[in-house]
Amino acid sequence: LAALLLLGTVSAQQAQFQTKYETIISTYLGTNLGKALNLFAGDFLKVLPYPNMTSHMMNEAVGLVPSTKYLAAMGMFSTFQNCLNKSGSSLDQAGTKAGSNFKLKFQPLYKKTTDKVKAMRSYGKTDAEIRPEAFKILTAGTTKTIIQSFINLCMQTFTKAEYECSLPPLKAVMKTSLYNITYNPTIG
Repeated sequence: LAALLLLGTVSAQQAQFQTKYETIISTYLGTNLGKALNLFAGDFLKVLPYPNMTSHMMNEAVGLVPSTKYLAAMGMFSTFQNCLNKSGSSLDQAGTKAGSNFKLKFQPLYKKTTDKVKAMRSYGKTDAEIRPEAFKILTAGTTKTIIQSFINLCMQTFTKAEYECSLPPLKAVMKTSLYNITYNPTIG
């Protein structure tokens, strides 16, 4: 019975995060979001260093795109890459900027979550006990404010052309209507 209650708590906390994610960020992954969150949670439970965690998620990204959206996603990616190249940039340059911005804005949340995981591990807690606590932290820390802050930082660090190239894919995968995405490099 205790195991069933614990599993229910794990699912409830993950479900709360998933609902928040789908409400303020994206529904693009559809039913694959659960798989993405399981990968994400697994990395947190392993306390992977931040670069390893983001690299792992990027390597898995294509496999998480729903099959019904795969061809459109590949076309969108190709169009994005061509746009960047025509603007004098590249996918590597824009990706490096976006990755650095993401790390700057989300590293504190990553640290808070991994610190909790490490502390609970030191007390002999199991993954099933740790996972809901990690999702509680992630749910509380994932806010429209931090997402807008990330978007604002991208406006400051991307060239206007890079930023404009990023808008079509961003609009396709993210709930951009909830955010100010009008280019303004002085916003902060």
